[in-house]
Amino acid sequence: MLATSQQVNLKSQERVDAYCCLLSCWAKKDLWLVGNLVYQYATKDMEERFYYSGGSVREFTLATSEDIRSAIDDAISGVDDISNLLSNNSSVLTGTSQADRLRHTFVKDADDTNHFIARRYWEQVIDSEYAVLTLSIRLRSDALFRIYAWARSAKHGSLAGSVFEVYVHSLAADNMLRLHISEYDPPTYRKPNEPRGYEFKPVLLKTGTAVQWGTSGESSEYKPYLEEWRDNNNLTYWFPACDNFPNIDSIVKLESGGVAYLQVTVAEKHKISSTHMNEMNAIFGGANMTIPPIYIAICPDRNSCQKFVLNSRAEAVLARRMCPVFVGYFEEYQLASAADGPKNNISVKPVPPEHTYSRRKRQRAS
Repeated sequence: MLATSQQVNLKSQERVDAYCCLLSCWAKKDLWLVGNLVYQYATKDMEERFYYSGGSVREFTLATSEDIRSAIDDAISGVDDISNLLSNNSSVLTGTSQADRLRHTFVKDADDTNHFIARRYWEQVIDSEYAVLTLSIRLRSDALFRIYAWARSAKHGSLAGSVFEVYVHSLAADNMLRLHISEYDPPTYRKPNEPRGYEFKPVLLKTGTAVQWGTSGESSEYKPYLEEWRDNNNLTYWFPACDNFPNIDSIVKLESGGVAYLQVTVAEKHKISSTHMNEMNAIFGGANMTIPPIYIAICPDRNSCQKFVLNSRAEAVLARRMCPVFVGYFEEYQLASAADGPKNNISVKPVPPEHTYSRRKRQRAS
């Protein structure tokens, strides 16, 4: 008998003669083989399909990317209880919810046959980047952490990067972001394998309210929102109401005065723009700001900070002349054990554009 994964629960008597074997969701490399050899998809087309489908071969092979997106939208609209999405309960226990269309089941080790027949090795994950971004406001912090941890272990860099950024926004909105930073030490003049000099210290962030204001494009579109945020003492964390804001991901006010431009990344290398830094400094580095802004690249952990490199070398040099540049991290255990806060009733304006593959901020590592 063949049934959709987790649709059947065996009774104790049946286990004498039968067992459940999971037909797990597909890894990206396997979907690429099918897409290339069977459907002759172009690489760019497969990237877009995977952004929406995740590891579901059924969705991945629909006629168009828009069909995949519509299928995921339908599934999202059918989810009544968000907690079911990462539950280990089989779908027969989750009622009529569309959880199984969004959560995908993977095994921890595909080379071990036992992992396909023992439920303790099965992992429930939302691996559609589009679905995670669409559901990000509804997902609890611990659920986001599980997705992020799985994406890193599965080397799903694009998903890990997107969820890591959502994590930081969520923690900051709940006044739970605790950063440790060190001045960026470029590897330019060091010998191969020579350790770079870092000394991490905590930086205190102001507590207050987070807002999601302004879209990208010309500075005239977001400048009024940034100025309003800057001048309101109750507002302490800002992030844009779009997926493609240039150069940075958010801004936070510091206890010591001034602000920090935050770049959230899981990549070992990331671009920096001195031009955009100059535009931001025109807003936050004027005579009214007694302490100059700083730039912090937030990495997943301390070790990642020590490997991180800003590109290009010329842009990094120019940026360091405009403001101090740091790398930073926060302890993962703080994130994993954090109580789910109210996210300070985040104000959003204007209405953010919909998440789409073409509107992503940048091409993240795959």
